[in-house]
Amino acid sequence: MYDQIIIGGGVSGVTAAANAARAGRNVLLLEAADRLGGCVHTWQPTDDFWLELGAHTAYNSYGAMLALNGDPNFGNLIPRAKVGYHFLADGRVQSPFARLSFLDAALHLPFNLGLNKTGLDVQTYFTRLLGAGNWSKLLAPAFAAVLSQPAGPYPAEWLFKRKQREKTAPRKFTHAAGLQGWLTELAGTVPVRLGSPVTGLVTGPDGVRVQLGDTELTTRQVVIATPLDVAARLLAAIDAGLAEQLGQTPMADIETHAVAVNAGKVKLPPVAGLIGGDDVFFSAVSRDYLPHPRWRGFAFHFKPGRLDQAGKRAKVAEVLGCTPNDFAFEQSKINRLPALTPTSVAFAAELEARLAATPVRLAGNYLNGLSLGDAAQYAADHSQ
Repeated sequence: MYDQIIIGGGVSGVTAAANAARAGRNVLLLEAADRLGGCVHTWQPTDDFWLELGAHTAYNSYGAMLALNGDPNFGNLIPRAKVGYHFLADGRVQSPFARLSFLDAALHLPFNLGLNKTGLDVQTYFTRLLGAGNWSKLLAPAFAAVLSQPAGPYPAEWLFKRKQREKTAPRKFTHAAGLQGWLTELAGTVPVRLGSPVTGLVTGPDGVRVQLGDTELTTRQVVIATPLDVAARLLAAIDAGLAEQLGQTPMADIETHAVAVNAGKVKLPPVAGLIGGDDVFFSAVSRDYLPHPRWRGFAFHFKPGRLDQAGKRAKVAEVLGCTPNDFAFEQSKINRLPALTPTSVAFAAELEARLAATPVRLAGNYLNGLSLGDAAQYAADHSQ
């Protein structure tokens, strides 16, 4: 009998499992894939070069993750070089500030200072704050690059929440083995079973029976830290109505194509990334924040259904100023994220309340915001 079984080895699951282990519980972490990470996926095409395919950056506001860091002085974390995000206009990088209309902002900001985000979507909030022109030309594409999906419907109160910073840690950072390496390190000595998809849950007087094919494990409490649609399937036997409602939340697919190119072949100047705007990609995120003497790497997060594989390769080459033949290594992946709206905030509270009397808890990026820090904080706060 386990005290707690956590299903899902992404940021939420690792945070919940590591906290449970630190509290002295008999815990087990189950992950369906052959690696920990979930939306954090570090691709390593060579022995000394890696590139993020999912989440790219960690911040010193990610308190729940930093609290698990093995080195209290954060010497294992690598500060990011100071390169910025830019738009690409007529083949040249353009500062986001070049798109800002100060007049539009001046006509709106003084009358909307203190505007309450509660119940508003991102488009409504920032249009009132800075004007429709600034929204469409600057903020909509910039926020879409952050979220890897159209930003307008996203709940305003879950975007850029004010958080306390751990000032002894680097403000923006990565890890020598990438963010997936850091997450694996944070898991520490938590017992983990990879390649272990859960097929069902059955609650009883003694807790929960967790079914894995022909095997069954018993635990006093289970934490479901899987993608939203998987969580809905697992909840079906616990609360069918809640599971159906959860399953109605749409998912956004992001088609990622990453390349590693000899540095001398790339004409694009060093950048943290490019904001796609009206182009076919949400963002193109580089590895220039951690320079390498030979390679440069870029992960293009494409808008779904716009291009086939050949079209994606051609677009990447066009932006980088090289040819597809210059790509030394390539990797494609479909990333899936929940498409959240202001109603998601209220529904997250309903989920928590409805499950409070059961031995089942939820953790995930649909309960507190999409960022790694928000997902980890929710897991730390609500998986006890």
